[in-house]
Amino acid sequence: MKIIDINNQPRTCEKAYPDTEFPGYMRVQFKRHHEWYTVDEFIKFNPKLKHLTKSAITPAKDIAGIVSSSGKDFLKDTKYQWSDNVYLGFFVWISRGKGEGQKRLVVKNNYNTIFIDKPWKTKPNTSSQYVLSRNIHKVKAMGNTLPEQEMKKYEKLARKINLKKGIKPAPKQYTKKPKKQLKNKKKS
Repeated sequence: MKIIDINNQPRTCEKAYPDTEFPGYMRVQFKRHHEWYTVDEFIKFNPKLKHLTKSAITPAKDIAGIVSSSGKDFLKDTKYQWSDNVYLGFFVWISRGKGEGQKRLVVKNNYNTIFIDKPWKTKPNTSSQYVLSRNIHKVKAMGNTLPEQEMKKYEKLARKINLKKGIKPAPKQYTKKPKKQLKNKKKS
């Protein structure tokens, strides 16, 4: 089969197909090696072969959420309904709450549960917030790394959860009104 590669060069390959292990990528098989193209790149250079991309899985987006429950090697968020293994190869990082700072590799997932490569040292609970992303590597920072707008939403939700459980919520961190800047007046 003839394809046009990302350098706009015609090449002959044995076959091209959506890679189920890497959602959003086409695997192009040559005689001695394989190459990967994003589905968009493949279609851009090979519009007549678009039909080959129909079974491609849309890649998962990075998300942040609140833990519904967890076990020694899994985390559940009942707010979501994911496709099976769409987060395979992503990292999960506990960004706030119990278990804060832990990072694990996702080895599989189902509709609302992710399974990790090794057990949690401290099992996250419903006070824990997490981030699922391919781009979490050496995590040194503890605490919140989400945009302030996202944190306001999660703080409000966490406060509601605490109130329902009869727990006094932590002091507000993100929903406080900003303090007005004092201007230094120059004396003339």
